[in-house]
Amino acid sequence: MIPWAGSTTTPNLRGVNLVRTYGDGTARRAALRDVSVDLFPGQIVLLMGPSGSGKSTLLAILSGLLEPDTGQVLADDDGTLRDVWAMTDQEREAYRRRHTGFIFQGYNLFPALTARQQLEIVLKWGEGADSADARRRADEMLDRLGLEKNKNKKPAQLSGGEKQRVAIGRALVKNPSFMFADEPTSALDWENGQKVIELLRDAAHQRGASVLCVSHDHRILPFVDVYYHLEDGHLERRPLPTD
Repeated sequence: MIPWAGSTTTPNLRGVNLVRTYGDGTARRAALRDVSVDLFPGQIVLLMGPSGSGKSTLLAILSGLLEPDTGQVLADDDGTLRDVWAMTDQEREAYRRRHTGFIFQGYNLFPALTARQQLEIVLKWGEGADSADARRRADEMLDRLGLEKNKNKKPAQLSGGEKQRVAIGRALVKNPSFMFADEPTSALDWENGQKVIELLRDAAHQRGASVLCVSHDHRILPFVDVYYHLEDGHLERRPLPTD
């Protein structure tokens, strides 16, 4: 692995003593049990574990989408480390818009927008990019994802794998500081899945993003820098395979 040239020993995102439970009474279940994790600029981190182990819960908490029962999420916000869950709703929304990209399992595309427009709206709304710049950057990203022939198609006209790639492009196009990917290769064949993982790795190694990827796909392991396993609410760092 070639690390980002600006690699640092200082984390830019910290989850501290995170607890999250679901249900009530005898049905109460702990998804996260006092979990702590640090993410660093220039690293791609893989989080694995059984279905229902809390992986998506941890991803949502760290990205500012789901509030923990207790614990902190400390994130670099324009040079200042701030607790994401101590922000007001407006501050947290602004932070997420400026700094984070999220790849959802369910795509979450706008039905009325074309593939190109899905990316353009992120750049215009999130960065204030003008129309020409937004179109250029959207087209470049779609080309990299092999979607050059699908730019003017709406979600109903796309296959599941194509929709997944549009969703990935939407998250990557604004070059976020933090990238959160929930099963990014689940709807893709390995040729396209590998392209996606390489893009996520480039976001880390070339642009210094902190990338956290949740997956069941062991083929991703050779592409990542750090590997965690989450099970029964407990997080464990594990060594990467050597072969």
